[in-house]
Amino acid sequence: MDFVAQVWIFPKFEMIYFFYVFLMLVAAFLYVQVMNYLQNKQGKVVNYWGEFQRYARARKCTQAELNILKSFYDTLTEDERELYLFAENRNKLKNALYRYFLNSTENPTEKEVNLFDKLFRSGVEFKKEILSLNDLIVGEVASLEADERGELTYVMQKTTEDLLLSVKGLSPDLLVPGKKAKLYVFRPSSGGYLIGGVISKSGKNGLIFHYDGTIERKGESHLMLVKKISLTISPWPPEDANKQNVVLDKNKILLSEENIDKQLDLLRRIAKDQKENNQKKFEFKEMPQPFVTMSERLSDRGLIFVLPPSISSEIWKLQDLWEIQFKIPGGGSYSLHGKMMPVKNRSEMYLIRYVAVDEQTTKQLYEEIRKAGGIRESLI
Repeated sequence: MDFVAQVWIFPKFEMIYFFYVFLMLVAAFLYVQVMNYLQNKQGKVVNYWGEFQRYARARKCTQAELNILKSFYDTLTEDERELYLFAENRNKLKNALYRYFLNSTENPTEKEVNLFDKLFRSGVEFKKEILSLNDLIVGEVASLEADERGELTYVMQKTTEDLLLSVKGLSPDLLVPGKKAKLYVFRPSSGGYLIGGVISKSGKNGLIFHYDGTIERKGESHLMLVKKISLTISPWPPEDANKQNVVLDKNKILLSEENIDKQLDLLRRIAKDQKENNQKKFEFKEMPQPFVTMSERLSDRGLIFVLPPSISSEIWKLQDLWEIQFKIPGGGSYSLHGKMMPVKNRSEMYLIRYVAVDEQTTKQLYEEIRKAGGIRESLI
């Protein structure tokens, strides 16, 4: 029997394999770099919007205004988002936002003006009321209102009686000399103002708005008094004094021939409940009572107070509406209706929001709070 020797030959390692291994390493490296880049890019986008939100919230922007700002933000390139975050580029941000509003018809012009004022108004200007054209500034963004609509513009120059306004983006029919118009401007601390006037001249470089001496408030912000003011709070509507309440005594039920079976059945159920110690069925419901307290904060929309120790902390659950009576120092007396609720994270504090208050009463209350030294509302 012949023995056949088997020889194992180790495969020859070609140089091409080194090239393949190199390509695989390069591919893995590039994959890691691309994933890191995309992850960092996404993180930056989130952070950029977070910074925009923080800035806007610090300037007292509402959620509706944040939604408008987000729509603008989504149109920016990543480089622009980063650029506009820096304080030294606020004017660039302002110009970009203005251009966006000129090309967008989604938002009411007055909302755009309000957003501009909140984002770019200085601290001193933030609190200034509009009493004359002297209280406006060059560069002031406003809404020119005529023919029941408004369009965005800004103040290019001013005198004590005239304003030179930008015509960029304005409709031609708003540029007619002699047309009566109003200029809407806004101050975060005191609200909107309508400045009356007429368009006296217009051209390709601007229009002259002549001030007629009238300024009216529109869409005031809400003010509050941080003072102790006596409040009388009562359930509303009040209990009918003529209403006869029937008090049932479970131990003295009178039987009558007409419904003796029904009464006997009732007696059996009462006896069963007593036997099972189910006394809650016989407890009288707690009734809301009037009480007197002092305000902590009082605004044209509601008030905050501390509930007296003698009053149950659950009283707000016993009544849907309450009547609140108070007198503003140096002003008028008020009797308003509202809903009561506890203030979150402040167990001793309760809030009442007014309901169904007519516009005239709200304006009167606002003016009296303002004259008494009211500040911007912050009820909760």
